Amino acid sequence: NENYISSGYDWVNNDTDPMDDNGHGTHCAGIVAAVINNSVGIAGIADVKIMAEKVLNESGIGYYSDIASGIVHAVDNGAKIISMSLGGENYSETLKNACLYAWNRGVLLVAASGNDGSDRILYPAAYDTVIAVGSVNENDQLSWFSNYGNEQELVAPGEGILSTYYYNGLHAYASASGTSMAAPHVAGVAALAWATHPTFTNQQIRELLRATAIDLGTSGWDKYYGYGKVDAYKAVIYVPPPIPELNMALLVIVGIAIISLRKII
Repeated sequence: NENYISSGYDWVNNDTDPMDDNGHGTHCAGIVAAVINNSVGIAGIADVKIMAEKVLNESGIGYYSDIASGIVHAVDNGAKIISMSLGGENYSETLKNACLYAWNRGVLLVAASGNDGSDRILYPAAYDTVIAVGSVNENDQLSWFSNYGNEQELVAPGEGILSTYYYNGLHAYASASGTSMAAPHVAGVAALAWATHPTFTNQQIRELLRATAIDLGTSGWDKYYGYGKVDAYKAVIYVPPPIPELNMALLVIVGIAIISLRKII
């Protein structure tokens, strides 16, 4: 893949070749950055470079410490957006600190909310430095498997998503469902938004994604859909609201009134 850069690391096998031996990572990466206009398979959401940090084994199981190492390593090697289609139920100070490290260095973090159909967002999505992403179906309804809760920030398509796949040494295409598929949709749209608003901070991009999302469920934020479904078009054409000008005449009048009041007193 011409969009792949070899700056990542394999924290499971402790080597510099983070080759996917499960297929899940390849599927998520394709949603973000599969090569466009090559008449093969799918087109990724954004024409960006992908760095792989292998933090789970061939069965999709791993340790928070490895995830934390992957985050820090990605940041130190120039990553601007980190998409994490993984999660666990237990809180981890180590993982929280790694996410904070990334956020404080201007990186935007996106993670899957979880596939338990419960009202508990998994970690790292549940940390306040991370955008928690739930899944919706083709009818814009929350997927039956999607987690939800107070940390839910956005939702994106996550059912029957076709993308690149790697299985037993073979490169292929396959459909998959999960909040794992929804998270890279948000990461890809964030990349598009940042490309058209290059001076924005990670916080500004986060606010942009919220402001341009398609509101679903009850009006405004809710625990099922967050701020709504991510919208690539609105994110790209977004124009920040103007800063209101100070009414100097009003300030002068108020100032005179205060001075006059003091003299009377």
